[in-house]
Amino acid sequence: MPAPKNQLKAALAAKQPQFGIWLNLARPYSAELLAGSGFDWLLIDGEHGPNAIPTMLAQAQTIGSRCNVVIRPPIGETWMIKQILDLGVQTVLVPMIESVEHAAQMVKAMRYPPEGVRGLGASVARAA
Repeated sequence: MPAPKNQLKAALAAKQPQFGIWLNLARPYSAELLAGSGFDWLLIDGEHGPNAIPTMLAQAQTIGSRCNVVIRPPIGETWMIKQILDLGVQTVLVPMIESVEHAAQMVKAMRYPPEGVRGLGASVARAA
């Protein structure tokens, strides 16, 4: 089964302006309020907000399909990217990419073998 179309990436590719806001409160209540406010995307910030995998999941579930969800992890680590993608999120903004090698490592974290190292945790992943 093919992955669902990433509406945010499609709109950006079509050069359509996209409006959004960053979520730093780590609470599904604020995510719910903002998801119904007409934004095209909401970014759950783990780098500067107190968000961890469980709070990211709760907010992504609350937002649902009302707008595009972007997650910014606290750091670009393969294990963290894998867990974020297992939440069912399609768009990840990785902070502090400082080399070609690190960028390549993050790309591999987001792809399944043979192009990448992403695993299949279908029994535990919301993305399944």
